[in-house]
Amino acid sequence: MNKRTGVFLIVLTSVAIIGIAIFQIYWIGNAYELKKTQLNAQIKMSLKAVANNLFRIQNSKTRQQLFSSQDNIEDSISNNINNINYVLIDSLLSNEFKSLQANLNFKYGIYLSGTKKLLGGDFQNFEQQILDSEFKTPLSCLRIGSPYFLAIYIPDTNNLILQNLIWGFVFSGLFVLIVGFSFAFTIVIIYRQKRISLIKNDFVNNMTHEFKTPIATVSLVSEMLLKTEVQNDKEKIKKYAKIIYEENIRLKNQVEEVLQVALLDKGQLKIRKKEIEVHKLLDQIISNSEIFILERNGIIKKVYSAARSKIRADKMHLTNIISNLLDNANKYSPEKPIITVRTKNIKKGILISVEDKGIGIKTEDQANIFNQFHRVHTGNIHDVKGFGLGLFYAEKMVKEHGGFIRLNSTFGSGSTFEIYLPFNEIRKD
Repeated sequence: MNKRTGVFLIVLTSVAIIGIAIFQIYWIGNAYELKKTQLNAQIKMSLKAVANNLFRIQNSKTRQQLFSSQDNIEDSISNNINNINYVLIDSLLSNEFKSLQANLNFKYGIYLSGTKKLLGGDFQNFEQQILDSEFKTPLSCLRIGSPYFLAIYIPDTNNLILQNLIWGFVFSGLFVLIVGFSFAFTIVIIYRQKRISLIKNDFVNNMTHEFKTPIATVSLVSEMLLKTEVQNDKEKIKKYAKIIYEENIRLKNQVEEVLQVALLDKGQLKIRKKEIEVHKLLDQIISNSEIFILERNGIIKKVYSAARSKIRADKMHLTNIISNLLDNANKYSPEKPIITVRTKNIKKGILISVEDKGIGIKTEDQANIFNQFHRVHTGNIHDVKGFGLGLFYAEKMVKEHGGFIRLNSTFGSGSTFEIYLPFNEIRKD
């Protein structure tokens, strides 16, 4: 899939997800309005049911229940509506709303339509809302053509509707978020896999180049050894044999580096710790690496300040780590390498630093310098050799020893790698 197709699919899917979200909001709005209409209709029906119950009570043998006074009922109907039994009305309203399975907090009142004056009920602090309420019904049960109305006001209607729809809102939003998150996560994974694929391709290219050089050298020298004039010259035989040996060692080290990282990825690389004298080991490593630095007219300085230099560590891995750092210091020094190896004691351990005056590392590269396959030079540019595994391997091994490795670098001024290793073998994660 090319870049243009990928961008098109991302945009198309993003628009689809946004469209789904907009339609979800639209349908949620519709559901809210529908629920509100249904609730309003049920409230109006409940009011009519209360009025019918009042009418039934008014025309039954228990008509006195409608009034708080049992005397002069007809006078009460026409002249003194305050004698109405509001406890009964409150009870009738509550029962009707319970049948709706709605726990409504309502206020109600009875008013005269002409004067719009509340004459009774439970309406404290909500007088105007009750007078303006759409939920009202005439009290014709009191008198035919009665100008009195029973009206109610429900302060928390919107909250009641939202409570009924809340789970629909939650799950709808949750599903949209899941789809959006899954899409974003998929895009991240695709690009991450693409990046890994590019890095691995780069690694294969570099590995092919690195293996090809010693193989070609050995092939050429072997061809020279087959010539009669060379076979009669012992000095040339010795010279060519040495070249074959050195290239074979180089090839072996490269293969070993790849195999060690492969074992490290599988968690099968074992650490065999024993007591090591760090300064003595550094002298050996520097002695082996010095020949390559002297070939370029460089120098290695040793500044050993650590009073205590014995630790428990794996000699092979520690040797590989320091050798990798010295090799990098040499490779990334464009002119005569000037390398300084220092030691000092800190925090119950020893700090080993390898400093160079080379090209340094850019800030944007420093964050990824310990990543697997990462190289400052990528692609088919082979002015700097290597697989991009050395620092990844170094960081993993130092952590396995309970220590840390860190970088201080200024582009154009050189780099310093510092390795801390504890004296004891207790590892603290």
